[in-house]
Amino acid sequence: MGGGDLNMKKSWHPLLIKNQERVWKEEQKAQEEQKKLTQLMKEKEEERQLQELRKLQENAGGKKGPERLDWMYAAGPNQSSSAKAQELEDFLLGKKSVDKLIDNGTALSKLSSDSKDIFISTMNPNANTYRDTQAKIREDPLLLIKKTEQANIKAIVTNPLKMKELKEVYV
Repeated sequence: MGGGDLNMKKSWHPLLIKNQERVWKEEQKAQEEQKKLTQLMKEKEEERQLQELRKLQENAGGKKGPERLDWMYAAGPNQSSSAKAQELEDFLLGKKSVDKLIDNGTALSKLSSDSKDIFISTMNPNANTYRDTQAKIREDPLLLIKKTEQANIKAIVTNPLKMKELKEVYV
């Protein structure tokens, strides 16, 4: 009279398509999370190696740089890191001599101070593209604060009533 598997009517049964789909989605999430974890571990290892190289450079008598947000402003908006990298590469390959660099007004100390920026830019060549630099400038919190301060000062200066009040207060 009653045929079939009554367990197929249960919401927890593993042969139901919706349960199989749910298991598959969870497996996909686990795989994605594992990929992200391996990527983060690789990035962490690269950062650790970079930190070790910096320590070795500092121990060898290199310039000790402050550990701040300098990495964000490594190559400023008006600077071309590719030109600096090309100049240093020409020097290292022997295409340019030291005399030419000194004659052009570029001292050897400038090369050593810029070597940190060039080293960082070669580690991540996409870090300071034009679009990336513009985004950093646009999203810089300090720059936004300064712009709002300047706008407020300009609004006060252009408003004659506010200026009159300020003169009365400070006179």
